[in-house]
Amino acid sequence: MKTLAKLFFVIIIFPNIIIAQTSKKKYEYNIDLLHMSDNEVSVSFTPPRNNLKQGKFIIPKLVPGFYQAMDFGQYISNFTATDKNGKKIAAERLDKNSWLVEDLKHVSKISYQVAGGWNSLKQDTQGAKSPGSMFKKDSVSVINYNSLVGYFEEIKDVPYQINVTKNKDFYASSALDYKKKNENTDIVWAKDYQELVDSPVLYCVPDTTWIKIGHTEVLVSFYDKKERHYSQKIARELETILKNQQAYLGGTLPVNKYAFLIYYESSNERGYMGDGLEHSKSTICLYSAGNMNFLPDALSRVASHEFFHIITPLNIHSEEIQHYDFLNPVMSKHLWLYEGMTEYATIHMPIKQKMISLDDFEKSLEEKIKGMKEFDNKLSFTDLSKNAMERQDQYMNFYQKGALLGLCLDIRLRELSDGKIGTQNLMQMLMKKYGKGKYFNDDELFDEIAKMTYPEIRTFFKDFIEGTQPVPLKESLTKAGFNYDESTGKVSLLPNPDSKQLALRKAWLGQ
Repeated sequence: MKTLAKLFFVIIIFPNIIIAQTSKKKYEYNIDLLHMSDNEVSVSFTPPRNNLKQGKFIIPKLVPGFYQAMDFGQYISNFTATDKNGKKIAAERLDKNSWLVEDLKHVSKISYQVAGGWNSLKQDTQGAKSPGSMFKKDSVSVINYNSLVGYFEEIKDVPYQINVTKNKDFYASSALDYKKKNENTDIVWAKDYQELVDSPVLYCVPDTTWIKIGHTEVLVSFYDKKERHYSQKIARELETILKNQQAYLGGTLPVNKYAFLIYYESSNERGYMGDGLEHSKSTICLYSAGNMNFLPDALSRVASHEFFHIITPLNIHSEEIQHYDFLNPVMSKHLWLYEGMTEYATIHMPIKQKMISLDDFEKSLEEKIKGMKEFDNKLSFTDLSKNAMERQDQYMNFYQKGALLGLCLDIRLRELSDGKIGTQNLMQMLMKKYGKGKYFNDDELFDEIAKMTYPEIRTFFKDFIEGTQPVPLKESLTKAGFNYDESTGKVSLLPNPDSKQLALRKAWLGQ
């Protein structure tokens, strides 16, 4: 999720180490975080063995979770290819994010420099300053590999070995498994490029806490220039949320390891500014504020949404995400699922798990209703999703209207199944059908869900997600014994609900 809201909330399958270590067909990278010149990081790599006369090298224009061009290649300079004797081989820059390298089969080494990214959260939000880019200074490095590492278009889906030169006291916090090669060098493997860029790393003197949720190990890693041992406090707050999410998801989490990477810097400004990006098995959060008092509550809310992404898009996603094109990405039309349903689970889980009261739940719905009214709600959500890059002005409605559509879908499923099936069950069914390594066809998902549930659900998608009919909020809430005043946006309990309404509310909310 890339969020720019009122508070400015601006998101691996373990690597097969044996294959990565022994395969000749791999990318082997060297990244030097220790010796920087003019705020630039030195990067070099050996391409996989090949017989290509030429190859197109790519640094991402965009990465999953963002819906506006980032052009990470713009920070690359001094791109040079050489053979085993150190002789230069012709390499031509094609555009911001790609290079054509001649005689690739004889290339022994490619090297380049990468601008060090942003220096402080206090700067403006243009350019590389984002949780999807790189940040490097003396006491900390926030690394997203899409800023540093690329691939040849002709050589995809091969392993990566990354050797990182760093401060000897620094620890690598990540969902990937970093090994210590020597005092100043770590080594890490990824099964392919997608896994590598999906796994950010926080390098600093460690302040880490591990918690275990069922079989899932969760790493909480925190950085602040002055504060130490703060990760324990954050971990205690997150543990309650994660245990309830585990119960909400049926008692088992579909990941073995997850990492929360949190960077904080002090600020003299009022309030706080935050920036976050989820990944399949980790979340990176950047915060700036006058003090850290807000952090546990803020992180609990963000963490809840981001952690639910272990369901979608990690386990449920379309071909566009499975075979993501980092240079010319094709958008899926199902952001209602990836972000809308994830946000709905975020507000539904606390009431279903009895973490909050009905009054609190009503207030969360009212916030979503108020937020939805700030956007153009006559747009088709599937069309908006396909054109998310061009319609950034409407993107945030996936977290407002998208969550409310999830609510209506949940109630409709409960109604059709006499309370037995809701969106919790639907997501489990989808995860079983489209698990790791599988994907759905963008144009077939609605029909597949209707086959898995009820024919009437196809009409719901046609009217409210593909179509532009208003969210059926009043009708849906009434079925569950709530009143929705469309003129004021207020939600309240009906004074005299009948037995059918009470039964549906019980099935839906557990109370």
